[in-house]
Amino acid sequence: MKPLLVGESNPYGSDPVFALYPLPEGASGARLAGILGLTRGAYLRSFERINLLTGDRWSIPWAVEVASRLHRERDIRQPFVLLGRRVAEAFRLAGLAPRRTKFIEAGDDPSRWRTVVLLPHPSGRCRVWSDRPEAVGQARALVLALLGDAFAREVPDG
Repeated sequence: MKPLLVGESNPYGSDPVFALYPLPEGASGARLAGILGLTRGAYLRSFERINLLTGDRWSIPWAVEVASRLHRERDIRQPFVLLGRRVAEAFRLAGLAPRRTKFIEAGDDPSRWRTVVLLPHPSGRCRVWSDRPEAVGQARALVLALLGDAFAREVPDG
């Protein structure tokens, strides 16, 4: 099961096919593929991609609603990679140093805890990537570990 990349919204349009798409070159999807050290093709094959909102207006109430629905409706084994502070806040998570955590909704039991990786937003405006050189390596290690875990779950034993 592919990890789900979760972004804010797409300034290039609302078609879900283009959520976090790795084109044009300066787009967040292209920057993320570069951060992760993946070719465009490997990036597209490795992840499902979605934005919390369509259009260019951010609404935290709508984003929280969509985040909660994503958690409820997606297989709990599917890890999420949350991109940026606003997306993390929509999932009621905080702290943006590249890190791995669990998403827990109030009242959830441990069987409903989802593995989540929090990353700074891959836009050119996010200074974490340039101010903290170790952030790229941390992000790459966390996300590539998710990809390895996802692949291992799909390969039968024996």
